[in-house]
Amino acid sequence: MAKNSTEGISKEEVALYDRQIRLWGVEAQTRLRKASICIIGVNTATLELSKNLVLSGLGHIGLCDPRAIDATDLETHYYFGADDVGKPKDAVLAERVALLNPLVNIEATSVGEPQWADKYDLVVAVGNVEGLPGMHQVNAMCRDAGKPFVGAGAFGLFGYIFADCLDAHEYVEEEVKDAGETHRHIRCAAYKRLDQSCSAALNITNLKRALRKYPPLVFICQALTSRIDKHGDVLSATELDAIVKRSLEGRGIPDGMVDEALIGRAATSWGTEFVPCASVVGGTLAQEVLKVVTGKDMP
Repeated sequence: MAKNSTEGISKEEVALYDRQIRLWGVEAQTRLRKASICIIGVNTATLELSKNLVLSGLGHIGLCDPRAIDATDLETHYYFGADDVGKPKDAVLAERVALLNPLVNIEATSVGEPQWADKYDLVVAVGNVEGLPGMHQVNAMCRDAGKPFVGAGAFGLFGYIFADCLDAHEYVEEEVKDAGETHRHIRCAAYKRLDQSCSAALNITNLKRALRKYPPLVFICQALTSRIDKHGDVLSATELDAIVKRSLEGRGIPDGMVDEALIGRAATSWGTEFVPCASVVGGTLAQEVLKVVTGKDMP
């Protein structure tokens, strides 16, 4: 059963977070208020992510994306205005989102210096930012520091989320019995690094069954993250098609797993932001981050 005591939570917090405390309990809310996370990359998905995390009452958020806001950002980044052009994305977003909940400490930060990940409980990378460590590199840094990592991205009508909660992530699953009693089950799951996930061989003997288990977009996104970390953006559908096919061949996955038309749509969409889709990805990403931090349900 979830704890009903509000010990350690102020009356102001109980009033502000009443609905979610009823949903996941005081224990989970206490973990949230004590947690510190780092978000690398400010884009449309990050706006929804940071907004939801601030409203949830997460203790401290460090935003890292020193790129200057330009006029094109105003088309998709709804927290930015014309007066913000030329200012750093992370500082402006932190200032705006902080207004939603004064109980949360959100600020611009930097990454990459020695032991930078040690001060966070979780690191989230949203897309790749030129001049900052790529997703695979950030994941490796988090592994070295013993910190969980979540990576995500949104482009056009597509999006992806990856979680590496290390080798032994404990979480609680709640089961409601017929009598209305809630039973808590403690589970433990082992996760792979992003580079392992992107290169893992799959023993596929039945293509139709494999297609039900593995959405084709997964393989496209895996190939994309690996390629972009090393060589920058993909430029054409032809190039992406070659990248995906090389990735599939290297993993022993038949070509039929990924339709060429889907590759073409992904290549055409790459580098674009469709606000409704990116917002859905950002909202879903926030849910996964909350699972990691609170230990409620499997990320």
